Amino acid sequence: MSGKISRTFPPETRTLQLIAVVLLFASSIASLVWTVVVFVDREARRNSAGRVLSEASNRMIQAGSAELTRLIPRWPAEVADEHWLEINHRLSELTDSILKDYPGVEGGYFSEYGKKFVGFAYPTEPVPIKRENVKGGFDRSGPPEREFDLIEIRVNAAIRKNKVLFGVESVPPSTVAVRTAPVYYEGAIVGATWTMMRIEDPLFVKSSTRGYLLASGFALAGIVLSLVMTIGLARTVRRQAIERNRLQTELRRNERLAALGKLLAGVAHEVRNPLAGIRSTAQLWQRGIGPDSESASDLIAEVDRLEAIVSRLLQFSRAETSELAPGDLNAVVAEAARLAQGPAELEGVNVEVELEPGLPPVAMAPQALIQVFRNLTTNAIQVSSPGSSIRLTTKLEPGGGRVLATVRDQGPGLSPDVLRHLFEPFYTTKAEGTGLGLAIAREIALAHRGELRAQNRTDVRGASFTLVLPVADADEAIAEKNVDAVFT
Repeated sequence: MSGKISRTFPPETRTLQLIAVVLLFASSIASLVWTVVVFVDREARRNSAGRVLSEASNRMIQAGSAELTRLIPRWPAEVADEHWLEINHRLSELTDSILKDYPGVEGGYFSEYGKKFVGFAYPTEPVPIKRENVKGGFDRSGPPEREFDLIEIRVNAAIRKNKVLFGVESVPPSTVAVRTAPVYYEGAIVGATWTMMRIEDPLFVKSSTRGYLLASGFALAGIVLSLVMTIGLARTVRRQAIERNRLQTELRRNERLAALGKLLAGVAHEVRNPLAGIRSTAQLWQRGIGPDSESASDLIAEVDRLEAIVSRLLQFSRAETSELAPGDLNAVVAEAARLAQGPAELEGVNVEVELEPGLPPVAMAPQALIQVFRNLTTNAIQVSSPGSSIRLTTKLEPGGGRVLATVRDQGPGLSPDVLRHLFEPFYTTKAEGTGLGLAIAREIALAHRGELRAQNRTDVRGASFTLVLPVADADEAIAEKNVDAVFT
C-alpha cells in the first residue's frame, strides 16, 4: 500500500474536545446573558423610578400637608430648637410609615416657613439611622450629604415654579432619580416633598462596571476560543473522514484481490474446456484431417469463448471507480434503457421506463453504472418471453438519504438456490454464460458505496434487481477524489 496515513486522534480525545467546546461556549453565553439581565434590570429600575417616586410623593403630600401646617407656625423665628426636633421626629415617623412600601426610596419634607428640611426617612437603609431622644440633641432631618445640594435646588425650584419636577441626575459615583412636588394647604404653598431613588448604588457602580467589562470580555474570548476549537475539531473530523474513506477503498481492493485469488480455480476450469477443443482441432489438422469450414468455425468459436472469459475477468478486476462526481442517475438509467431497446425488440420484449423527477445527484462514474444496467437489462431480456416487459424505475428512498434504481422482468423468477449463489463469480444458469456479469455489477455497486439487491417480485411473476446508491455530498465527493489520488 502506498500513500501516507494522516495522524488521527482517538475517539476519547475528540469527545473531550467536543465537551470542552460545548462547556466553554455555554459559559460564554451564560456570561453574556448575565450581563444583559443586569443591564436590563438597571434600565427597568430607571424607567420605573418615575412611577414609584410619583406614588410615594403623592401619599406623602396627602398625609403631610396638614401636619406640616399644624406643626410649624407661621412665624418660625419663635420656634425653639427643641420644637424643631419634635417636628422632625414626628414627620420622620410619618414618612417612614409611607416609604416602607417602596423599597429603595428615601425622602422627606421641606418647610417653606423656616426654609428647613424635616421628616427624613430611609426605611431600607442597611444600617438604620439611630434617632436619639429629641431632648438629647441632633436628629437627622435632610437629604444625604452627597445629594443635598441637588435636592435643595430642585425643592426650591418646585416651590418657585409651583410645579412637580422629575429628573435623573448623575451624582458621581452614582445616578439618582429625584422628584420634588409642592405641598398645598388651603390653597397656599406650605412646603414641598422630595423623594429619591438610586438607580445605581454608589458602592456597586465601580464593581458593576468592572463586572460588565470582565463578563463581556470573558464571553467574547470564550466565543472566539470556541470557534477556534470547533474549527480544529472540524478539521480533525474531516481528516478522519478522508482517512476512513481511504481505508474503506483499500479494504474493498483487498477484498477484490482475495476474490480474484478464489477465481483462479474457476478460471482454470473455464479455460480448460475451450483449450481442449482448440487442441483437438489442431491435432486433427496436424494429421491432415481438414482444415474445413466446420472445424475452422469451431476453432473460432472456442477462441471467442476464451476472449469473452478474459474480457469478463478483466472487467471484474477493474470494477472500481477512480473518480466519483455528482451526477444524474435518471440520465444513466435513460441511456441504459435506450441501449436495451434494440436487443429487446429482437426478442419481442417491451422496455418501460419510469423516472422520478427531481432526484438528488449521486456520486458516480457514469460509464461504470451503464455497465451495471446493461448487465441487468441483458439478463432481463434473456429470461423474458415475447410480449412481456422489462421495467426500469428510479425513486428516492423514504428519508432522502439514498436513491434506488430497479430493473424488473417477467421471467421465471429466482429459485432459493440461485439467490444464494447469484453474485458469486462464474456461477451461471446459462449454457453459454461466463457467470461474471452480476459479480461485476455487484463490485461496481460496492465501489460506489452502494449495494445491489436481488429478489423475486411480489406483484407478478419475475425478478427484481435494485441498485442502491447514497445521495452525493460535496465534501464526500472531494474526499473520494483525494482518496483515489493516493493510489494513482
